[in-house]
Formats: sequence, C-alpha cells, structure tokens
Amino acid sequence: MDFRLNEEEQAFQNEVRDFVQELFRDILPPDFAGVDPGPEEEAREDIEKIAAQVWHRLGAKGWIGLGWPKEFGGQESESKSWILNQELIYNGIPGMDIAACQGDLILQFGTEEQKKRFLPPISRGEVKYAIGMSEPDVGSDMFSLQLKAEEKEDHYLFNGQKIWNSGIQRTDWCVVYARTDPNAAKQHNGISVFIIDPKSPGVTLRPITQITGLDAFCEVFYDDVKVPKENLLGEKNRGKDVSMYAFSIERSYGMVILHNARRYFDQLVEYCKETSVNGQPLAKDPLIRNRLAEMAIEIEVGRNMGDRINWMTGQGMLTVIPGCQNKIYGSRVAQKLSNLGMEILGLYGQLDDTSKCTQLGGRFRHMYLSSRAWSLAGGTSEMSRNIIAGPFGLGLPN
Repeated sequence: MDFRLNEEEQAFQNEVRDFVQELFRDILPPDFAGVDPGPEEEAREDIEKIAAQVWHRLGAKGWIGLGWPKEFGGQESESKSWILNQELIYNGIPGMDIAACQGDLILQFGTEEQKKRFLPPISRGEVKYAIGMSEPDVGSDMFSLQLKAEEKEDHYLFNGQKIWNSGIQRTDWCVVYARTDPNAAKQHNGISVFIIDPKSPGVTLRPITQITGLDAFCEVFYDDVKVPKENLLGEKNRGKDVSMYAFSIERSYGMVILHNARRYFDQLVEYCKETSVNGQPLAKDPLIRNRLAEMAIEIEVGRNMGDRINWMTGQGMLTVIPGCQNKIYGSRVAQKLSNLGMEILGLYGQLDDTSKCTQLGGRFRHMYLSSRAWSLAGGTSEMSRNIIAGPFGLGLPN
C-alpha cells in the first residue's frame, strides 16, 4: 500500500487549500475557530448561512459527488473526494453535507430516472438531504423499525414516527426506511427505502435540544403521508441491501471524527506553547508533554487507518469491517482528546464563545459535550463490535 498522493492528487490538494483560503477571506469571520462537520452546529443561524454559501460554492466548482460518473456531475475520482473531505474537516469548514452520501445510495440502487432526477441537483449544491432510520424504540437494531408504509394504487401511505433526524428541518429530501411487509418471516425482509420531501402534507417536525444547547435533531411524525411510488429506492422489501450499503458509508464517520480531532489537537498544542502558568509555559510541563505526545501517536494511527480504508475503496474492496474499526477508534480518541483539553484548560474550559475570558473559542467545551454522543451516532460502538465479531469479520457465531 502506498498512501502518498500522486502528481494529480497533489495538485488537487493545493487547489482545495487555495479554496479554503478564499473562504477565510470571503465568507468566514476573522476569528473563526472552526465547527464540527455535519448538521449539528448548522442549527446556529450564523453558521447555517455560512454553510449554505460553502455548499453552493462546492457545487459551482463541481466538487460534490466527486466519485460519481461525469454524466451526473461527478469526476469519477474517489481519491479527490477523500482529499476534499480531509481539508474541509481539518479546517472546520461548515457546509459538509450528507447529501453526497445519500447520492451514493441513489447511484447504487436508484433507477435511471431517479439518478437523472435526484443526482444533478445534489452535484450542483442546490439541495440537502437527511436520513430517517432511528425510531423511539429502534436504535442500532434498525431492522425492528415500525414506521409503516402501506402500498396503495399510486402511492405509499406512511404512518408512524422517526427520531434523531439530524438537520431534517433544513433539508429538501430525506431517505427514509419504513416497514412495507409487517408479516415478513424475518424482520429485515419487510423493509423498504424511500426518498421523501419532509415538507409533504402530514409530516410534522419537532426539534430536540441536545446537551450542547443546539437544536440539531428532530422527532418526525408521519400522519397519512402520501409518497409517490416512483420515490421507492431499490426493490420493495429489500431495504436491507440499501441499509447495509449505507452502514458501510456511515461508519467511515470515524475518519471524519479523527480529522476533526486533528484540528482541536493542533489548537491545543499551540495553546500550550503560548500559555504560561506561574511563569512556566505549559509546554514544558512533563506530564502535559507526555499526554500530548500520546495523543499525537493515537491520532496518527487513526489517520493511517483512514488511508487504508481509502486505498481499499480504490481497489474495490469491502470496507465494512475497517469502517467499524475506525468508527470505534475515532470516537474513543475524540473523547480522550476532549477530556485532555478540559484538564489543560481548567476552569476556562467550561466557558463558551460568549465569554470574554474564553480560551480557544470555547471549542473544547463544545467538543467535550458533543463527543459524548460520538460513540452512539451512526451506530453504537457495541453494534460495530458485533459486526467485527460476526460473519464478515472474525466469523464468531451469533
């Protein structure tokens, strides 16, 4: 395996870095400390506006869905997509959207009509997507979901509830998993997947305030919601195929967490270099030096795990197990880093960005609170371990 960038990839990386500098000049505030990737901090009005501008600029440059065929707005380059994501995440640029990931599902399972209808608006940065999997009684055991989709003459009639729908209140479409055969002998054989407009009649959104104070999630209620049959993604009652493919994408979220952690770590290192306590720089404290060195090692290990997944993807290899490994590892490293940051910052770590005495823009307070959920989001660490232990991994019996 050779993780070094070739000449074309290096040129693209330089282009992306120039693009990031343009964003700092044109859009981002002078004291911008970065935000976490995904929809959570876009619940802030100021960040939501910036994210929309970034998303539109990415679309104008043709940088959304870089791995897709050219006919749908892509460049057929997974490596460029990997490079772009790393640079945007490390710099804390808002606007990273899961629309491209849901576009991957449409590309894999959609009809030709669906690809032509749904993919180009994503690649142009015109629309955003959400995911509707979890329910009040359904988390990692997704195949026990109960949202009902009853087939009618020209549509499906939806009744039921979803929860933890990230950012759905700011999206144009949602990929929703529903039960179309309640009498299936095996639960996973009765699930289908649909592309739904969250503004459809009968859909009610109720925001949920997180521990960070942001309204990133929603409860979603479906009351006699009509969904056209042409919005069925994949085959009826074969939603398991779509969901397993989606899991392989979503559990690569570990790399997202690790690139995000790199930014926090570098900021913490600079803080220790520049800050003195009792006349001595924090960077000279042996305990702090050792703790930071340990974190540097763990983050670099995570980067190599991610590069391996990228290489495997380029070789057409399955990445479900490495993705699960990276998800567990990334969550743990981020939580460990947030703990270290709060210890080093002391009482300053408890201040948010509204305080004049805050340090590092209050980012470690936010990271400490939000990272508690990173071992749950996108599937719990326990579920990922079960997958690693199962038929595709260690081959242990269920």
